[in-house]
Amino acid sequence: MAVSMNPTIRRRRLGAELRRLRQASGLKSTEVAERLMVSQPKISHLENGRRAVSPRDVRDLCALYEVRDQQVIDALVEMASESGRPGWWHAYGAIPQSAYIGLETDAASIHTYEPLM
Repeated sequence: MAVSMNPTIRRRRLGAELRRLRQASGLKSTEVAERLMVSQPKISHLENGRRAVSPRDVRDLCALYEVRDQQVIDALVEMASESGRPGWWHAYGAIPQSAYIGLETDAASIHTYEPLM
């Protein structure tokens, strides 16, 4: 059974940070793809959280973006390692709300609106 295509919060956070680093370096996604010899859609999928990022990809991207702070690199590599792990709910099979469970697991707070109360 295929894993859900819905991005988790971890992948979204990592992707957003990679996009921020790319923009700070002044590179366009097409330039990054060309330099790393990958497709531009791969870079887009990584930055949008639609594809798991390998720790090696993170290291390559940090080197390309000239990230020098080893703590930042280590934190991003750790995020990449964690983002590839399936959530606890995957052990229970096809749960229709699995995308929401993934979002809820990493949420800092949950707000609800109950108009009938």
